[in-house]
Amino acid sequence: MDYILIPTNSKSETAFFLDLLKKMRKEASLFTSEEMEDTLLLSAMKDAESEGIGSLEKAKAHLKAA
Repeated sequence: MDYILIPTNSKSETAFFLDLLKKMRKEASLFTSEEMEDTLLLSAMKDAESEGIGSLEKAKAHLKAA
């Protein structure tokens, strides 16, 4: 599955893109900037761990201590 991220600055921009995607019969989801940061951070951490260049558990422990 492919994803496209479209950052918007206003509700009218968001409505425009949602309407456009609906007309194209594409599935769309809304994320807040905080949700995007969390999702991307977790994805990057999982990628780093699978490549052997980091540890998800160590990162979680460090974040809990902060």
